[in-house]
Amino acid sequence: MTTTTSEILKAINAAQTILIVGHIRPDGDCVGAALFMRHICEKLGKSADAVCDGDKPTAYAFLPEYEYFCAPRYKKYDLFIAVDCATESRLGEYKAFLTSAKNSINIDHHITNTEYGKINHVLPDASSTCQILFDLFKDIDGLLDNACASMLYVGLSTDTGHFMHSNTTAEVFRTAAALCEYGIGIATLNHDLYCNNAFSKMKLTSRAIGGIVLYESGKIALMNISLKDLQDCGCTSEDTEGLIDNASAISGVKIAISMCEQPGSVFRISFRSVSADVSAAAARFGGGGHKLAAGCMITGNRYDVMEKVVGAATAALNSERTD
Repeated sequence: MTTTTSEILKAINAAQTILIVGHIRPDGDCVGAALFMRHICEKLGKSADAVCDGDKPTAYAFLPEYEYFCAPRYKKYDLFIAVDCATESRLGEYKAFLTSAKNSINIDHHITNTEYGKINHVLPDASSTCQILFDLFKDIDGLLDNACASMLYVGLSTDTGHFMHSNTTAEVFRTAAALCEYGIGIATLNHDLYCNNAFSKMKLTSRAIGGIVLYESGKIALMNISLKDLQDCGCTSEDTEGLIDNASAISGVKIAISMCEQPGSVFRISFRSVSADVSAAAARFGGGGHKLAAGCMITGNRYDVMEKVVGAATAALNSERTD
């Protein structure tokens, strides 16, 4: 379902306090979208906070106004805005604010979105939530600025795999060009995004690559990251973001899987695919996402979980062959 810019602006203007919430374990699109909406609401004269359940995403500390990505200041808000969040469960501990707010807006691009807001603006064909936000607000004179453009560019770039994934369209490049018109430093942003890793993360990357196992004659690559790996390298779960791309980069791999152990025998699973529908694989375990990028959480013994996720990926490959 989609709505109009005027409807969203009407809801923002009717509120005094606004909470913007992204999904648990936020990625670049989520962080960029949340900071962007906080910035817009503040420019419109509102008191706004941007939050996500989990550790503060320090990988994006270079973004303007990152310091405002913090805990809620109020016990209750007039307006709740969810960004890049397909389901209520992905709101984590901030789900309660959704029901207590007078109004709510849900802005997202996941096909699995359940349209849980009172106002829903969901465009599954969009490359990213930041793409949607740009299209919503680009024609309002004086509203967008350099800070906005930097936030949106990060979401646009990360959710398209730095313009390498299949969701990279002509419209994506037009949006990137339009953002450049606001004077953002593309070289600096790209360096901060992709070439500014802590040495601890590079050690974790080396260990994760060294542990990759191939299945189905090299068509499936499984990357397994344990709590011990994180501890030995001085990393947190946040540092695993993007590691799966190293498995996807192996010649012949059609589906890459990342297993990241969490406390309590819980494993965070990410699937990436060249063409097979891995959203169906994630859905087997209560997860979801996009056709070529999806995820879920599974509790159990490591080796049992490995067998389950490889089996789901194999089924996705076989389903593609018979289509």
